[in-house]
Amino acid sequence: MDLPEFEVKRLLFAFHKIEYLVDCTMIGKKLRLFFFISLCGLMLAILLATWGIPKIVRSQIQKNVQIDPSSQMFDKWRKLPMPLTFKVYVFNVTNPEDISAGAKPELEEIGPYVYNEYRERTILGYGENDTVEYTLKKTFVFDQKETSSLSEDDEVTVINFTYMAAMLEVQELMPSLAGMINGALEEMFTNLTDPFLRVKVRDLFFDGIHLNCVGNSALSLVCGKIKSDKPATMRPSEDGNGFYFSMFSHMNLTESGPYQMVRGTKELQELGHIVSYKGKKEMNWRDPYCNQLNGSDATVFPPVEDSPPKRLYSFEPEVCRSLYVNLVGPAAIFDMNAIYYEIAEEALAAKTANRDNKCYCRKNWSANHDGCLLMGVLNLEPCQGAPALATLPHFYLASEELLEYFAGGISPDKEKHNTYVYLDPITGVVLKGARRLQFNIELRQMKGIPQLENVRTGVFPLLWIDEGAELPPEIQQELKQTHSLLGYVEMARWILLSIAILVLLASLFKLARSGALPIWGQHTNSVSFVLSGTGNGNKLQ
Repeated sequence: MDLPEFEVKRLLFAFHKIEYLVDCTMIGKKLRLFFFISLCGLMLAILLATWGIPKIVRSQIQKNVQIDPSSQMFDKWRKLPMPLTFKVYVFNVTNPEDISAGAKPELEEIGPYVYNEYRERTILGYGENDTVEYTLKKTFVFDQKETSSLSEDDEVTVINFTYMAAMLEVQELMPSLAGMINGALEEMFTNLTDPFLRVKVRDLFFDGIHLNCVGNSALSLVCGKIKSDKPATMRPSEDGNGFYFSMFSHMNLTESGPYQMVRGTKELQELGHIVSYKGKKEMNWRDPYCNQLNGSDATVFPPVEDSPPKRLYSFEPEVCRSLYVNLVGPAAIFDMNAIYYEIAEEALAAKTANRDNKCYCRKNWSANHDGCLLMGVLNLEPCQGAPALATLPHFYLASEELLEYFAGGISPDKEKHNTYVYLDPITGVVLKGARRLQFNIELRQMKGIPQLENVRTGVFPLLWIDEGAELPPEIQQELKQTHSLLGYVEMARWILLSIAILVLLASLFKLARSGALPIWGQHTNSVSFVLSGTGNGNKLQ
């Protein structure tokens, strides 16, 4: 039979409602799928932001800084693109006659004499444990412009290093022969009336001071000892009748090493670590602590951004040990962030202040200390084979006792005499640094020796060096561009994470609005209308 018109309308309306509910169900499924995809996207974004992208960045940095022919750093490491600055300051003695009579020394610092120091490495091969073996050649070129009014032909009066070294060794080993050896040395040196040397700067640094070996049997004994020991600072004369002594000629145009160093291709934090020097993995201090060969060659360091070490070690062949600088903290230089390190008092402290340093001891030369390593002094005899002493310039961070020995000319100043380094935390590149070291020898009173009869005993400085490096502007710019690129990558990973979070929140909002989630109340009047079986107050017939 025919249904009333209003019943037909009710049925059609109900049909449309059911059709609408079916559509809502389909939309809900799509929204749930969208929510699931956005949730997966957020998880992926979190993984990329916290692990993936940082790992990719670290991997890229490692590829660029490791010692490998494929890295950007390799050619710069093999041959430094810019020279280091090598400055030398000489302690000129202004009152030699008074010192010989017992007065306190008066010194005058002259310098700097500036040299450009070029460094080039020759690779000998690659070894086990991710190492590279190489030799290092340094070339020193005098820079008259930076030296200003000074000249290599300047004449200075300095402590006679070779004479004092010979006399100290004889005094320690065979004191009864001191007079005879002194007579031999008077033939070796011209006009040896006191323990000082009048010499041109060029001869003291590189050209060499001639030491005569033609004379009596005692002189032959001294020269024979030099010939057998082959100290680095001595080279035989062309005619075979003597030697030339100089402080730095053995470093110039000469291959040093070989060094064996970690390349950082497997473990980036080991990059630059010196494993052995001249085939030895230990030094000659006869103690496990002092024998350690730690650190890099001061030109390569691993990145320190994640966890800057409290100490930064570098191996120093000139003193046969590793020295370290201590972490100070973040700094800024060349408009870049840096990590700043500087040498601390403990590095060259006496054993009473740093028990680890007890193995660097030397024999007592003063009644005012414990007979072992005076504060701020390092004995180089096990290293150089001569009784030389190393300190920081002007005895910076050293015992006050050392300063009291002088009437003038010694004035320690942190700004001028500190050793420091600024590191780029991301790559480990040295932005700026300075290594400063002073070479001294003991001036000792010796009875029966005319030149030393009345002198005061003390540590006497010869010269100090300031070896500095500063990243040139063009490489600074390269590094800044790298930092900018890394900054964009850093920004991108957090933008990616933020977008993923926003998309997830949007999908969650849409899903809740659709009624597919119970947390969002849905209008139910249409469903109730169908189920109630009523409309316009009438029941279905």
